[in-house]
This record gives sequence, C-alpha cells and structure tokens, in this order.
Amino acid sequence: MKISKLFTSTTLLTSIVLLASTFITPALAAGHTHNSWRAPGDLDSWASIFILIASLMVAAFVNGRESRTRIIGTWLAALGCFGVVAWFGVYAIDTLDNPREHVLPVDAAKPILLQAQMLIAFVVGLALLVVARWQARRTDRLDIPTHNTPDNYGKVSRILHWTIAILIILLVPMGIFATMIPEGTSFRGYYYVTHKSLGFSVLILVFARLAWNIWGSRRPALATELKLWERRLAHTMHILLYVLMIGLPISGFMMSDFGGASSHFFFWDITPFFEKSIPTRDILGLMHKVVLPYLLYIFLGTHILGALKHQFIDKHENALRRMVS
Repeated sequence: MKISKLFTSTTLLTSIVLLASTFITPALAAGHTHNSWRAPGDLDSWASIFILIASLMVAAFVNGRESRTRIIGTWLAALGCFGVVAWFGVYAIDTLDNPREHVLPVDAAKPILLQAQMLIAFVVGLALLVVARWQARRTDRLDIPTHNTPDNYGKVSRILHWTIAILIILLVPMGIFATMIPEGTSFRGYYYVTHKSLGFSVLILVFARLAWNIWGSRRPALATELKLWERRLAHTMHILLYVLMIGLPISGFMMSDFGGASSHFFFWDITPFFEKSIPTRDILGLMHKVVLPYLLYIFLGTHILGALKHQFIDKHENALRRMVS
C-alpha cells in the first residue's frame, strides 16, 4: 500500500521534531530534575508525545489520497474512541466512587458528565466502523491540494483542524478526571503533566492554523447554499470556537501559575512567572473549569449538529467534504 505524501511529509516531520524535543527541552530547562509528580521514566511525557503523533496520523490518514489510507484512518479513529472507553472502564471508573472532595457545586455533575462522554465516544466509535465499511466500497483516489480552494479546505487546514479536534476531545474527559482524583493519589500528577502538555500543543496548533489562514491560504468562502442567517451564525460560531480554543489553554496555564504550580510541556517543567495569588487562581479556575468548558460543549455541539444538518437534512452534498474526505 502506498502511503500518501500527506502522511509522509506531516507525520515524519512532526515525529522528528517531537523526538528531538525529548533531548532538547531538558537541556533548555536549567537545573531540570525528575519531579515527584511525574511518572517514572517520564512515561507521562512519552504518552503525551504518542497521543499527539497518533492524532496527527489519524488526521493525515482520513484525508489521504488512497481509499485504503482513508479506511485505515477511520479505523484508527474508531479504535481511539474505543480506547477512551476502555480507559474509563479500567482506570477511571473506580475514581467515580471515591472522587476528590467537591470544590465547586458543579463538581457533583462530573461523574455523570464523564459517563455521558464515554457513551458518546462508544456511539461515535460504532458510527466510524459503519463509515469504514462504507468506505471499503470505494476505490477512488483524491487529489487534495495543499492550499485551500474557493470551495474546499486543503491538506494543511484539514490536518490542523482534525488534529486540534481530536486533542480537544481527549483533553476534556482527561481534565475532568484529573480534577476528580483525590489529593495524594500517586498518579494524579501524571494526568496533569499529560493534560498540560497537550493543552500547550493545542494552543500552538491553533495559532499555526490562524497564521495559515491569514498568510498561507485564505479560508474558503461559506457554502452558497446557506441562508443569510446561517452564514452569519456559522461565522460567529467559528470566531467563538477560536476564542475558546485559545482561552482554555491560556486560562489553564494562568490558573496553575497564580496557584504556584508548575506547568509542563512534555519533558520541560515551567516554573510560575507570577506571584502566587489564591483569589486570582480561583477566578481563573472558575473560567477554566466551568465557564469555558460548558461554553465549549454548547458551541462545539452546535457546530457538529450544524454540519450534520447541512449534510443529511438540507442535502448539501459538499458540507462534510469541505473538511474531510
């Protein structure tokens, strides 16, 4: 099977950069030592790298040129969904019976919220298996340009979009679970290292996508089939999603910083920049753990439902194909 140039140019380059960072970033962090909140052998950082590379691989494969490549991408996406469900059943479910003491009233909803997300992951995994079966009937080759076209997104935009989407979908349950782990639990810090490393990765990728849209290749115009109010709503939704994708990692970083806790970017521990301030930390914590996540649920859900509506109800044949093959 031929591996598409899309996968070769994107995944291999990213792998080299990330693997190089395992040696470069410890050298940049003066006085770097293994901290007690890290997993033995920096397994949490290695897990973060694996998740990032896997996300890039799925994003590249589902937009591959060859039909077989796209099928593999769909299977990998389904496997990821079932993997999250398996993680919940094996590692996370015990914490639901003995969670950390509630800090905010909404913390009581976290077990139900986490269970709902696992159910959604399972259903999406099944749906992806159906999609893979449908893809198996197709043998067409797709020549997706690197740059955006007036009607569709190019390879770069598609890879960035789906990599960011996959990481956010993983970060949400991971963040909820991390805050449920009781204080003093040995593995509590491991989840925070992974969560913060991937959060920084999302922030970098979002800025990369913005730079690409501004200087590299302009976004395609909204579909002409959309009504005026739908176009305005879609434009507003895109702006709000960008605000959330930037606001969530920044608020998380600032919350940790004002709380006196280090942030983590793979093997690099970032000591706080600001003087510790519990009131400021609590305000940022409210934004990062409550306000912004629930807004993300609303806007992301609306974004997904809107795309499905245009594709299956309004019968806009190009609605989903603009961003995924």
